[in-house]
Amino acid sequence: MINFMELKAGQQLVLKNNAVAEVIDNIGDGIWVQVRYIDSPQDPSMVGAEELCHCEEAVRIVE
Repeated sequence: MINFMELKAGQQLVLKNNAVAEVIDNIGDGIWVQVRYIDSPQDPSMVGAEELCHCEEAVRIVE
C-alpha cells in the first residue's frame, strides 16, 4: 500500500487502469493527491489532464 501522506510533487504513480500519473500536489489528507496524466493506454485523451486521484486507484510508485 502506498502512503499518500508521503507522496511528493514529481513522483509518478501507476494506476489500476495502467495509466501513469505524476503527482502535482499532495492535498495532505492521506487519501487524495492532485495528478497529471502522462500516459493513459486505455484513454489517450487523458494525457495532460489533471484531476484528483484517490489512494485506492494507485497500484505502485514508479521508481
